[in-house]
Amino acid sequence: MGMGLIKRGLYVFAVAVGLLLSGCGEAVVDETLQDVRVAVDETLQTIISEELSVFNTRHETAVLMESYVPETDALNLLLQDSLRLIVTTRPLSEEEISSIANAYQLRVRQQVVAYDAVALIENKSNTDSLLTVGEMQKIMTGSIKNWKELGGRDEPIEVVFDNGGSSLVRYVHDSICGGQDFGGIVKEAGTNKAVIDYVAQTPGALGIVGVDWLRNPSDSTRLRFNDNIRVMSVSRSAVAEEGNSFQPFQYYIATGQYPWTRAVWAITTDPRQRSMGLNFYYFLSDEAGQLIITRSSQLLPSMPVHVRTVDITS
Repeated sequence: MGMGLIKRGLYVFAVAVGLLLSGCGEAVVDETLQDVRVAVDETLQTIISEELSVFNTRHETAVLMESYVPETDALNLLLQDSLRLIVTTRPLSEEEISSIANAYQLRVRQQVVAYDAVALIENKSNTDSLLTVGEMQKIMTGSIKNWKELGGRDEPIEVVFDNGGSSLVRYVHDSICGGQDFGGIVKEAGTNKAVIDYVAQTPGALGIVGVDWLRNPSDSTRLRFNDNIRVMSVSRSAVAEEGNSFQPFQYYIATGQYPWTRAVWAITTDPRQRSMGLNFYYFLSDEAGQLIITRSSQLLPSMPVHVRTVDITS
């Protein structure tokens, strides 16, 4: 697919950022029917950029104006009516919906379009590739600080996130740590890609990324991850063993055997009955958009799926 088919508008994001810094909630949306102005949680960039590319080949007049940002920024842009379409890993709360209705007289539409997984990655020199949910909680709260406590090498554990406003930080704090404060060595790398690069170069690093960033471009079956790092297997049991530990493949997300999954939400406040932005909102949950998720990512589509056994030995 030629990049010439993709007409990307230069969305001046500094205007929206200026609103965030000033605390001003005045609406600045100036949409046309052909614009697709969307802010996307950066952990979802790989799949949503692919969705936008395919959408653009079907709607050649669409002008794509996407921004990949920390989840908190995407949510704030919608709440301040700086744009009217976002993709995140949480829905708006009732309080947030009421705030938008009261401030801008806009109705919120939100839908689950896929299911994502929070993946753990380590340097390939590390000898320990199995981890329990309980051990991860202890790492994040500072009770476990060295890989040797997990049967690995004598190396301090450096936990690496993308950034402080990330949906990954929120998920780990709320769902893995149960709201407890982080302890030990916790660092920010800036982006999911930067986390992967850091882990590939740092023996003691434990990276936390959105699973779709770990695609192996040379493997069309999606049965292998990025060769530069090792993706850890996680167990719900008290002791992690090969038979009870799972990596975040589509299949284990679908069966619930991989423990750390989350919904992907498309959210819009577009009041119009017809617009290209609304077309994209519905495209994500339609058959075409769902097939992209099924065939091109490690995410699980929201539509029902059939599990099939595939022989990859021949």
